[in-house]
Amino acid sequence: MVIGTSRTGLSTSSYSELDKNQFELQRNPFTENNENPGDRLEDPGDPSNELEGIQGFDRQLLDHFKSGFQPLLVRNPTATIYTVPKRIYKLKPKIYHNRYQYFGIVMNFNNFYPSKNLKDLHMLAHMNSILSRNVNNTFEHYLLAMKQMRERIRQCHLVKIRVDFKCLIALVLSCCHILDVILLFFEDKLTPQVDETCSTALRELRTDMLLVQSQIPFFALQKIYDMLHLDHSVYPSLTHLSLHFFKEYFQFNQQVDPMPSDKIHHLLHLIHYHLLPPNYFLKQQGSKSLFLSHCLELPISVPSPSKQPRTIYPIPCARRLRDAGIKLKKKKTAGFSNITFHRGVLKIPCLLLDNYTEVLLRNLIAWEQCHPNVGAYFTGYGIFMDFIINTAEDVDILSRHRILEQTLGSEEEVASVFNGLSTNIFYSQQENDLLPSVCEEINKYCENKFNIWKANLINDYFGNPWAIISVVAAIVLLFLTATQTFFAAFAYFRPP
Repeated sequence: MVIGTSRTGLSTSSYSELDKNQFELQRNPFTENNENPGDRLEDPGDPSNELEGIQGFDRQLLDHFKSGFQPLLVRNPTATIYTVPKRIYKLKPKIYHNRYQYFGIVMNFNNFYPSKNLKDLHMLAHMNSILSRNVNNTFEHYLLAMKQMRERIRQCHLVKIRVDFKCLIALVLSCCHILDVILLFFEDKLTPQVDETCSTALRELRTDMLLVQSQIPFFALQKIYDMLHLDHSVYPSLTHLSLHFFKEYFQFNQQVDPMPSDKIHHLLHLIHYHLLPPNYFLKQQGSKSLFLSHCLELPISVPSPSKQPRTIYPIPCARRLRDAGIKLKKKKTAGFSNITFHRGVLKIPCLLLDNYTEVLLRNLIAWEQCHPNVGAYFTGYGIFMDFIINTAEDVDILSRHRILEQTLGSEEEVASVFNGLSTNIFYSQQENDLLPSVCEEINKYCENKFNIWKANLINDYFGNPWAIISVVAAIVLLFLTATQTFFAAFAYFRPP
């Protein structure tokens, strides 16, 4: 599989039409000389056959078509919350669905409208906890605050949505739930003695907060957090509270400065940013093509205008890399795609794999596939791991080198996590992205027959101590035989 450049068939000028507030009909392909829509349409082959013009058709049906087609083309320039593209979603739909709690307003509000459902009771309990932190504010106050930001909330979604009264209630409930859990965790009150259910489901709750389709605008969380009027000498900013809540399961880069709250789109964006290396190039080229890819569901690659586009070519799996003489080693430094290859040694950071790793990794990749200007850090890592892991034997090789540490059970389950990570996704190289060059060097090393012959020699004759002893014994025996033959021949030609 080569993830390279493909054309969508739409030019840059056609993209400019997507941002128009009003949808205008272009030149009708069935008319000549760019006639107006109201002009008569005549069949040039049969002049006597007069057809009615556009006005003769059902005008209501045409208006309905235009009004229904417009939202699909009009993109909010400030969109930050997306539904997962179908080309990715259809591979593993369950990965992008909530397990413990519903958040946001992208999903159906009826899924968690206050009822006797256990999930709803937890959400209402956390809402009451937030209300108790500031008795001067009622639920209506928070609801009014969200209502005043209705247009801003609407602009966060890719296409136009209707932010009605039910959506505002869902948003307030989600914000109260998330904020209360983060505050309770900071206060060290999430213990089995206080809330056994929430404590046991804390990992699932964290995972649900980072799903692409469950994101909540960060300014909505910030607004309710500010309305609590907490003591800032005790409670830090919402950004630090959020990072503190997730740091147990992520190794954040300490060299990265915290992102200002007004620049954060949502929690997934915050976590993604703080997992990037400090000098990662975030300015993504070709954001228009990224949007076209999302709408058309096409895997494409965006070339850099300053140089030729680089492609990640497939590399052999771990077993074939070992057979080619490449040594796999665990890298001490952290970082998902901090992968290096030098003189036949491939160093890969260790990855702790559990039931939630695949969910988080695929949602981080989906976020990079949907939103421009966030890079392709996890996309490149997913492509690379999909290349080197094909079967359970590959997982076993990586596990023996401590590159993978998993709690899933069988190697087949681990292989299924990485298989398909590069399917239906596109990759856009960043300025300091080394993965394309690493793949090039690996392929060149594997194509060198001398390296393969040397690896076969080592594997066949020096793979274990007994083989080494056998080879040494054979060499000694051969030497003694040659010596005996020499002296026998020497005695024949020069007898004593």
